[in-house]
Amino acid sequence: RLRSSKKMTSFVPARTTYEYMNPNYKESLDREWYITTMQLMLSDEVLARLKSKDPTYTTLDASCRQLQGSRIEVLAELAAGNPHITEVDMRGNGFDADGLYALVQALKTMPNVAKLNLRSNTCRLQGVKALAELLKTNASISELNLNENHLGDEGASDLAEALKVNTTLKVLDVSLNFIGDSGAKALAEMLDVNTSLEQLSISGNPIKDDELRAKVRARKPSKPIPTFAAPGPRTEGPLESPFKKAF
Repeated sequence: RLRSSKKMTSFVPARTTYEYMNPNYKESLDREWYITTMQLMLSDEVLARLKSKDPTYTTLDASCRQLQGSRIEVLAELAAGNPHITEVDMRGNGFDADGLYALVQALKTMPNVAKLNLRSNTCRLQGVKALAELLKTNASISELNLNENHLGDEGASDLAEALKVNTTLKVLDVSLNFIGDSGAKALAEMLDVNTSLEQLSISGNPIKDDELRAKVRARKPSKPIPTFAAPGPRTEGPLESPFKKAF
């Protein structure tokens, strides 16, 4: 049994939802019918601080909780308009375009977010397009981690177009994203005009063209810039598998 040191809240859906953006969504089934892991929502205490816009709550740490799109939508709704949050860590939650799209809507109204960690989700399609549009005008996000998502060539191209005009982002990680030569070409063309991006991490992508691969991997400082990651959830006792033994 999972035991938390803080009281867990009952789930109430967000007022606005985007389940139709998730390719896994089936109208005839429960929204997240495919989930096989436990979802660990933030405690009531933390949600209350988020809702009240507590000025001492500056890092939104919802990492490694398998919240999926439905819970990310709730957090995004609570965080909207918050001027105090400077770091957002949503890595390891399995959300698709639905959760990312909701988060982007909140980020539009959060003027001081500088670091955004979205590693190990399924950020793609409308979600990435919305994020790219945000980056065209955003003047606060300096670090973005999209490692281990599903950007593909299309998502990489969307980001590349945004970064041709963005002058705020300094660190970008798009490693392990199924980016091939066409996506790499778009990123390489972006690097020709973007002089403000200091570190681009793009390892683990199937880029076959040697020259392209070398070019997109060349944007890095002499000393790597450490990337942001919040502490993550803390629990008492061991975590147990959601699967019951059959013997």
